[in-house]
Amino acid sequence: MTKYYIYTLLCLQLAFSVQAQTAGEDTLSLNSAWHFKTDPNNTGENKGWYQPALEIAGWETMQVPGNWDTHNEYAHYAGKAWYRRPLTVPAGWKGKLVRLQFEAVFHNSKVWLNGKLLGESHSGFLPFEFDVSAALNYGGTNTVVVCADNSYRRGAIWNWGGIRRPVFLVAGNAVITERQWIAPVVNLKNKTANVTVKVLLKNTGTTAENMRGEVVLTSPDGLRRVLPFTAAVPASNTKEVLVTATLAGKDFHLWGVDAPYLYHCTVSLYSGQNKVHELTNRFGLRKIELNNATYTFLLNGEPLRPMGFNLVPDDRTTGNTLPLWRIKEDIDLMKELGANMARLSHLPLPPEAMDYLDEKGMLIFDEISLWGLDPLADKQQPLPRKWLQQLMDRDYNHPCVIGWCVGNEISQYPTVLEYVKDAIDYVHRTDSLHLGVVVSHMSDRENDPIQYGDLGLINKYGSSIGMLADRIHELYPSKILFYTEYGYGQLGETLDTDAPAKAMLDSLRFKPYLIGGSLWTFNDYRSNYAGTKEHSENRSWGIVDVYRQKKRAYYSFRKEYAPVREMQLREARTTSATLVITPRKKLDLPAYTLRNYLVAWKAIDTAQKILDGGIVSLPVIQPGDAALSFPLQWTPNPAIAALHIELLSPLQYSVYDTLVNLQKPAAPTVVYATGVRTEMNNLTPHTGSIRIVFTKNPLTKWYKVRYGKGNLTQETAPTINHFADIPHLDFYETYQYQVVAMNDAGETRSPVQTVKIGYGVAPPLIYYTEPADSGFFVGYASNADDYLYRIQYTTIKGDYSNARTLQSQTKGVLWVPGLENGKIYYFRMQLMKHNAYMSEWSEEISITPDGGLLPKAPVVRGLLRNSTQALVFFTPVKKATGYIIQYRQGSRAWKEMHVNKGTTGVVLLSGLNGADAPECRVAVESSAGRSAFNLQ
Repeated sequence: MTKYYIYTLLCLQLAFSVQAQTAGEDTLSLNSAWHFKTDPNNTGENKGWYQPALEIAGWETMQVPGNWDTHNEYAHYAGKAWYRRPLTVPAGWKGKLVRLQFEAVFHNSKVWLNGKLLGESHSGFLPFEFDVSAALNYGGTNTVVVCADNSYRRGAIWNWGGIRRPVFLVAGNAVITERQWIAPVVNLKNKTANVTVKVLLKNTGTTAENMRGEVVLTSPDGLRRVLPFTAAVPASNTKEVLVTATLAGKDFHLWGVDAPYLYHCTVSLYSGQNKVHELTNRFGLRKIELNNATYTFLLNGEPLRPMGFNLVPDDRTTGNTLPLWRIKEDIDLMKELGANMARLSHLPLPPEAMDYLDEKGMLIFDEISLWGLDPLADKQQPLPRKWLQQLMDRDYNHPCVIGWCVGNEISQYPTVLEYVKDAIDYVHRTDSLHLGVVVSHMSDRENDPIQYGDLGLINKYGSSIGMLADRIHELYPSKILFYTEYGYGQLGETLDTDAPAKAMLDSLRFKPYLIGGSLWTFNDYRSNYAGTKEHSENRSWGIVDVYRQKKRAYYSFRKEYAPVREMQLREARTTSATLVITPRKKLDLPAYTLRNYLVAWKAIDTAQKILDGGIVSLPVIQPGDAALSFPLQWTPNPAIAALHIELLSPLQYSVYDTLVNLQKPAAPTVVYATGVRTEMNNLTPHTGSIRIVFTKNPLTKWYKVRYGKGNLTQETAPTINHFADIPHLDFYETYQYQVVAMNDAGETRSPVQTVKIGYGVAPPLIYYTEPADSGFFVGYASNADDYLYRIQYTTIKGDYSNARTLQSQTKGVLWVPGLENGKIYYFRMQLMKHNAYMSEWSEEISITPDGGLLPKAPVVRGLLRNSTQALVFFTPVKKATGYIIQYRQGSRAWKEMHVNKGTTGVVLLSGLNGADAPECRVAVESSAGRSAFNLQ
């Protein structure tokens, strides 16, 4: 046995800690580095790779949860791969029910314990578990083995391979609450809700058990309702228990898109006086209604015409493991875009995402992953029904879920009509509180599966989507329609990419029967599906890129998705202006009632510190209301660089903003410039190019480059990128250039510099870097004729004489592993073309691997207040999962509040009193812990 293997085994065992749970259970996390080996020839099972005694000295390690395709050497591996790890189970667990739980393994998997096959799973997105009580060696060593196969691919989505979500062993009582379905029936007229809780008890023991239990309903406002029950649970069987309660008066609070009030429902089981199991879920009181006669979608009795996005739940650095910071950042960004209802994509999301959607007031359709000409679209196939039931069992209590979707774009499969009718009938028989739907891309024809859905969910693309909606309405006049997918095509990967958002939305607006839509897509996503535009394997349909950097299209759609039509500063003078807000019209998209919205206006300096400003509380605004105007005044100050006005939702999402620059931007700094050729084996005249990389500064709206041979007579188009490429230049000529930063107040320029056009190749254009545990990721542009990429990295700035070199053919993203967390590294990058011609090296970039490191404290930008409220502004921190705000007035004690957001820049403090301005300090939370506090 090698030293490496012994060390790895020790690390695996130490990472396997026992955590006592309040539910009368013990949980052992299996999230750690597992031994890993690919099986491209499919021989592992025949060779007994599941056997505990197998010699694994040559195996590598792979993190669980994780995806193997984020590693350079497995970036394109499709097939079977094996995971295994040792574990020791406490002797005291013997006699308990012990379950091995997998949240998700992509896509098909088999699981062995101590050489015994436990079973299989055939969904990469849904959880599964095994009762391993009789298979464990208590107090001794056990071996868990998983064979994961990512060969299956659905549509254009990347088939990320591996044990992609957490794994646990859970030990507890033989009788457990397997699940609870919480069904609140809301009476809006009486302001009451009858809550029925259906509790499913499961007995895995060999004797019947008489159980005592209680269902406890609680809320943030002090509700505590205890509903006792007793149940006789047969041996090796289940028992269903129903309890009911009525919520009224001060205990009645609705869940909505701007006020997502949540209750807790806890089921506790007792053996004598001992609590032996506990299960807690949250729920909300909300009522969904469809009025087909008036083509109205109602949430809690009010019309809602919402807009949203499709999210492809992955990125290029974490794959589809979906750590909590990725989940929160995506949902926060969509809420800042004004999204309130979405299809969110074809893939079931993990529990943390569902919880966060509940918390942030997003309505979604939960969907099983059937797509295209899918042979599973047949009512004789058992797997879709199994997936649907699993999805309903798992997600039933989430108020964000308004409907169960039985498939996407499956209209052409021969048995689809029978399948869809049967599946939606099953939804209706099983669940009376959610919609049953199917997504169709062929609903502009007769006899389409859309006829069976409660809501007409349609997918169409291009410039004629408004006319297509009219055609579908003619065919299915009784259906309320919602565009689950609409779009214009692949937009482009760079940040300059825009889309005709206004034209698309205007073609859909003011159609009574069409209540909203979800753009395909929110984000670019990894794909090599036929027709993918980018050579980086990033399918560029999104308004943010795969790293969530905002394109021009982001701002275009943010304006069109905003809950008001316009927000302008008029009559702007040296110390005053008038703010005018124009509400949405009736039947606009979006259109809904606005309550408890605020306007924050700030006078800021060049570092975006707040120098002056205020808070405006808006009245209730209905679609169709007249424009509102508010006077703004500030104290003269030469340091004021801009006025920034934000419309804040009740959840403190900035859903619309206006920036008026009063000072020119800071001058840009050129980082790197080179003159190169642009074609592979060609020095044809006018095919030279200049590439310029520069730093971006706050309060700059656009950048451009002025250039010329003898003088600066030409200029590029404005860009929001950090680079500019100037094509069609002459070889061996020397050009002058300068970078220009622009905003509303004017422009500033870098010094004039020169560059000579040579026949070398430009280095890779680095789009993005991300620190990670023991390494870092680099995202870059890729071309069709790129052959090889190289990264040199060192701990000494500018010194590459002893640098390490990593090289790979992987396009789009590289992972640099094996580094020390907390240490600064410097790197540069080059590429090789197919004729072995090496490019120049890129600019040097510094980065610090951050595994296990506490995040840095946020930069606090300032505070605005009125008599009872204050808004604290700060700069969001990457990979944040939450923020802690501490504040006090005068000599009073510090108060503390938790902010449940990842990407946020503002927090509302309420209940202030007195003339003293509050003193504030902010810390950030991440998976590694809490940062220090940063004072206001």
